[in-house]
Amino acid sequence: MSAVLRPRFYLLITFALAAFVIAGFSKSYYLKVFTGLPPLTLLLHAHVIVFTAWLGLFIAQAWLVAAHRVDLHRKLGILSAVFALVVFAVGVLSVFQTAISNHVSPSGLKPPQFTIIGFTSIGLFGAFIALGVVYRKQPALHRRFMVLGFIASLSPATARILRLLDVQAYRDALIPLCAALFITACLVHDWRKYRVVHPVYAIGGLAIVASWPLRLMVGRSEWYFPIGEEVARIARGMFG
Repeated sequence: MSAVLRPRFYLLITFALAAFVIAGFSKSYYLKVFTGLPPLTLLLHAHVIVFTAWLGLFIAQAWLVAAHRVDLHRKLGILSAVFALVVFAVGVLSVFQTAISNHVSPSGLKPPQFTIIGFTSIGLFGAFIALGVVYRKQPALHRRFMVLGFIASLSPATARILRLLDVQAYRDALIPLCAALFITACLVHDWRKYRVVHPVYAIGGLAIVASWPLRLMVGRSEWYFPIGEEVARIARGMFG
């Protein structure tokens, strides 16, 4: 890649996304020692730890590209892909555990119904990251899929930030709006730099934002209820 194809925008958006996630989990995890909140399960600890490791790798990868060290970026890419796979696996297990929790979402979804929220987030994350790996030799596609994968994983952090701001009553509108703001930044960057909006951002971004009202509809539907109950049944067998 030539220098013109290594925009520092991707380093900046990576730092912004990382800061957003850290802010979201600051009270419930990173600064938990000062909050006195109830202890987390071992699985949730593992989830945050592996995601934080992947987050560090993501930042390192963006920095290497910005520093014109694509050779190291490609070598580190193998480790990043492995950690993304671990994040996906632990994320799926965490969704199963959610099905038997006592938490009732402000959206009104009971734990078994709420699993559709987690499954969609982790599914979109996995799909975009997998596409990023598949198209790793096509930088224009690779970096956009990777950023979309990151954005797709923001809803847990967003929900916690809304809780800190005491605006959970509006979460069903604000969670997709936060994702839309990051996606809009990507679209604006493409337009300013290339005078065209890349279809990966346009289509992928629309899928992320539109998935939120759709997953709420699915979670409240009669046909998903038995699926959620089956997830809860499996979870009880897994976690007791």
